Amino acid sequence: MNNNLICLGVITAPHGIKGAVKIKTFTEKPENISLHGKLISGNESYKIDSVSVIGDDLVIATISGINSRNEAELLRGRNLYIKKDRLPKLNDENEFYQSDLLGMEVRLENNELYGHVKSICNFGSGDILEISVISIKKNIMLSFTKEIFPHVNTKERYIILNMPEFID
Repeated sequence: MNNNLICLGVITAPHGIKGAVKIKTFTEKPENISLHGKLISGNESYKIDSVSVIGDDLVIATISGINSRNEAELLRGRNLYIKKDRLPKLNDENEFYQSDLLGMEVRLENNELYGHVKSICNFGSGDILEISVISIKKNIMLSFTKEIFPHVNTKERYIILNMPEFID
């Protein structure tokens, strides 16, 4: 995967008979999926013409050139990306994009290196970090909360882990 691309959403299904699609969005507000111009998927690019929000992270969208359910069906499962440099600049040092966490060092509160962020998942109840633990050469998954991860340093590329009691 190209580290210069950021996934803003995935087309989950066609909607209706005129070529609209359902998109699960990964943007702060679902309607923001349409603010960045053309979105990239493989060797293709798509322009979203209209968006209707139908849930916390779900929209129905029309895409330029997609005019039938059959055409929309061919887009099912496509991830929609933009180039990272097209994202808005962040103003606050406590703000970051999820992609900034990938590969970051995970340190314990005593500054000891514990592992690295391998991936970020969300199964519906919040973000979860998959951490590749150095000492056991295995991965663990922890909820990405302020209590468990009290400090993120994007400049020096590390995150502090306040180890939960249920992990040995």
